[in-house]
Amino acid sequence: MEVLSSEKYLIARAKETSDPYTAKAWIIAAKTLFPNDFGVQFEAYEIEKNAKNFEEAAKCLSYIIMTFQNAHKTPASLLNEISCMTSALRVPEGTTTPEQDFYVRMFQYISYEVQHKILMLTAAHSNSMDHCRLILLLLKRFPQAISTHAPRLLETLVQNSTIPGFKEMLVQEAIPLVYNRPPDLPHKLVHQIMAICFEYHLNQMLAETEDKARVTAECWRKIFEMLEFCGKILKWEPFMPYKKGWSKDIYWQKIIQLVQSAPPRPSENKQILFCATIVFVLSLQEYINFSRLKGKDNEIEVILVESLKELKLDMKRREPVLEIPQVLVNGPVNPDAPNCLVTSYNCWQLLHSNEILKADFTQLIICIPALSLWIQKFLIDLSVYVGQHEETHSLLQSQNSRSMSQLEKDVRLFGLALVQGTINVPLFELMNNILQNLPSSNGTYLQNVSLSPAPRVLMLMPLTKRAILHYIVQTLITLLKAKLVDPECTNALLGNLLVLCQLNWPHESTIVEIIFEIIKSRRQFSYLHATSYIINVEMIEEFMYLWQNCPDVKLEFAVAQPGGGLAAGAGAAGSRRIGTRGADRGVKEDFKQVIRGQIARANEDLDELLVQFLQQNHLALLQNIFEK
Repeated sequence: MEVLSSEKYLIARAKETSDPYTAKAWIIAAKTLFPNDFGVQFEAYEIEKNAKNFEEAAKCLSYIIMTFQNAHKTPASLLNEISCMTSALRVPEGTTTPEQDFYVRMFQYISYEVQHKILMLTAAHSNSMDHCRLILLLLKRFPQAISTHAPRLLETLVQNSTIPGFKEMLVQEAIPLVYNRPPDLPHKLVHQIMAICFEYHLNQMLAETEDKARVTAECWRKIFEMLEFCGKILKWEPFMPYKKGWSKDIYWQKIIQLVQSAPPRPSENKQILFCATIVFVLSLQEYINFSRLKGKDNEIEVILVESLKELKLDMKRREPVLEIPQVLVNGPVNPDAPNCLVTSYNCWQLLHSNEILKADFTQLIICIPALSLWIQKFLIDLSVYVGQHEETHSLLQSQNSRSMSQLEKDVRLFGLALVQGTINVPLFELMNNILQNLPSSNGTYLQNVSLSPAPRVLMLMPLTKRAILHYIVQTLITLLKAKLVDPECTNALLGNLLVLCQLNWPHESTIVEIIFEIIKSRRQFSYLHATSYIINVEMIEEFMYLWQNCPDVKLEFAVAQPGGGLAAGAGAAGSRRIGTRGADRGVKEDFKQVIRGQIARANEDLDELLVQFLQQNHLALLQNIFEK
């Protein structure tokens, strides 16, 4: 039979009795005789715990913690009890079991000093994740301990930020906990925290969510708050808060101030790095959003192209134009889109102004894969913006442009060829490809496709049917109208210009007036496509006026014979010519019928008519452009 020591004998007597008062008497005796024996003290705690005596149990546990937690090896039973308690403290209020509820209520009777030791003791015997959770619990209950324990907690979370859960804990729990009491931290750690939080919130807003606008605004607010938090620790000059409606140029002006007040080596100023990167991505995101319009059943892309006002027939490739261009919008593109593009450009230039900034910036955004598509579009528009035509062409032909639709690529290549002066047969083949793949969204005609002479001008163009058609038609008008000064310009050129000028009438009414003055001066006009493609009422009325009031002006059209369809050109089967000079009564009546027929067609779909005209007559238009 085992011989029990005196203290174990007293504990055994306390355990074997069923009377709680007798058991307590035995333990009191044991505690008096053996105050430094862990078994005696823990049994006293167990008795109070089983009796649900919160306050007395708290006193017993506190004594054990203060007496035995510094021992060479903390007893396993104590560690287990503390673990049960701290686990109960982490359970959401109202969801605890009766046992967990006892621990929570008992904990309230333990002094702050002992509570602190309990949490630290548990943390010291936990894995990294549980250790961090316990330190968070400690800081929530003892805010005064933030300056002591927060630095190590933040460092641990940063070191493990690639492991699922640690990054979430850093951003969602640790930072909010210390936000209003920023601890002293090493500069490098603060930079790491800022980078992790920036990446985290960007990925949050880039994820697919139902309430996208609300999530995006909330994430940007938190990013700017993190910038403020890190700035306080690092003694940065205050930046600016996030305001959804603010012009991005306001942020850029503040960055300029920071650069001007920076030390001799601003490339090593991390505030410039973070502020410029944040404003770059903020501006770029809004620019991308403005570049994707919501159609009835789909999304409509918006692209940046050169205005046609400087378009000239020049077979030589033009040198890039270096002046900063003006960027105009075409409805329904948001008017703030150019400002977002310009701010993105300014930040990009600053962040690539030296190798240190460039490397740090690349490191910041490379870990956010969802940004890559934004960057691809931005780089193409950036090359257009700064007039780097060869770079634009290279980017459009690169592997990275595969996410771009063929229509968008073709329209961009079409615009690039125009600004480079590459007016040739392949350009018209490209035009045909575009016309064959016009989108279903009608949209509106362009407002800023052609302007008076001014510094270099770009425009943001939606890829809708009418916008693209207008862009192509206006290109041809711009090229052909230069030929009007040639006394030998052909009737075919005049007629083709009249057909083209019908689109977006009366935008090009001045050109039409010039054409009719040329017809009057020549006293003859022969255009066999007139009855097929000229349905504008004002133009038809002008032909009627010439017929009635200028008998010396000869007009010659082609009209369709019954069953022959519309004439597609001179000598087309099923059509005959009709003229006004020396015509007999029957021919005059035929001409009246032609005029009436054209007026009756005035409400036809002009867009479809122009598409048909361009597809069937692109070689004739090419000939008009190059004929001497």
